[in-house]
Amino acid sequence: MQIKLRIDGKEKTFANDFVKARVFRNALKMNEKMRNEGNDISVETFDEMIGFVVNVFDNQFTVDDVWDGLEAGTLQTEIMRVFNSVLNIGGLETKPSNNGEEGKLVE
Repeated sequence: MQIKLRIDGKEKTFANDFVKARVFRNALKMNEKMRNEGNDISVETFDEMIGFVVNVFDNQFTVDDVWDGLEAGTLQTEIMRVFNSVLNIGGLETKPSNNGEEGKLVE
């Protein structure tokens, strides 16, 4: 799994080829929290999601690196891509709900 961030004006690629089972567990917990919040995901939950991404990549970069290194228009898509990649490793994924928004866990 990879993520590209712009840090100090340069695009850097970070990779992780070993996702810990604990990270998968944390994805399940995060998914539950997102489902409880529905369409009104709080800033705190979004911060937690970005912290989750940092953890997925074994803290090779910081939460601030993500906030400052991703373009605003791609932030949510990129965070959900990493999130879904982790869930897929465990045999699960999120699917858009009936209203077209991501976050519903399916097997």
